[in-house]
Amino acid sequence: MVELKEHLAAARTYFEENNFKKAIDRYLQALKKASRSKQKAIISAELSWAFFRMNEFEHAIEAAGNVLKLDPGYESPQDVYRLLGFSYSALQKDELAVQNLKKSAQIDRTSEKQQIVLFELTKIFFKNQKYRQAEKLITEIEPYFYQNRKEYWLSILFYKGFIFYYRNQLQKSESIFEELLENARQDKRKATALFGLAFVNFSKKDYVKTINLCEAVTGADKEFFDMETLGFLTAASFYNLGRKDIFKKYYDRLKMKFPHGRYSKEMDQMKSTDKNKE
Repeated sequence: MVELKEHLAAARTYFEENNFKKAIDRYLQALKKASRSKQKAIISAELSWAFFRMNEFEHAIEAAGNVLKLDPGYESPQDVYRLLGFSYSALQKDELAVQNLKKSAQIDRTSEKQQIVLFELTKIFFKNQKYRQAEKLITEIEPYFYQNRKEYWLSILFYKGFIFYYRNQLQKSESIFEELLENARQDKRKATALFGLAFVNFSKKDYVKTINLCEAVTGADKEFFDMETLGFLTAASFYNLGRKDIFKKYYDRLKMKFPHGRYSKEMDQMKSTDKNKE
């Protein structure tokens, strides 16, 4: 029993110090010393979070899965399902992520940590183009994050802006991205607002403004997460402005960087149409 307590205390200390590798080693040693199922369940739950923080998601899932097997009456099952949901989401296993996050939210939907569960569900629904479900969750969680966690609220504005964009409600979309830009304090966050505005203006056929916005995005964030789309919006804008010479330069660059990219067919079609006009 003494050794168990020592290993567990050491594991928790290492975890608090963000030394997750050593924490995992001590949790595993504690598991070997534990004799009762309830003890093992508690250790497995804490171990699962250490694995998660190390980005060892398969091991996190295995450890979390053992918790309810060892103790079906575990006092915080919502935490287990939350960990499983986050881990499956990180592995791009969206269906399993949704299943577990929903189970977690059914047990507790109001605490701060569970607001993060609903936010993660929002992102997955958005990713899978389930915009109605995403918007419903945004309506529920936005007031909380606006009051308590502004960084999350800014992310919500990003998703909200694109939901309206994909519904072709450009005025609402533009208003939300402008609100995001006004409230953003960091350049990387401003870049996401400018990115949304570039989409809106491209759809409004304001190609000069689209080009300027794309340049502003890279000016704010040189390592922006979607350089391919910025390149496409810029290239297509020059194409529609009749600047086929500049379009050709962007076409060649995109083909080199993204030979099998998302916009290859559209770019090839523009190039082909341009040739046929010659």
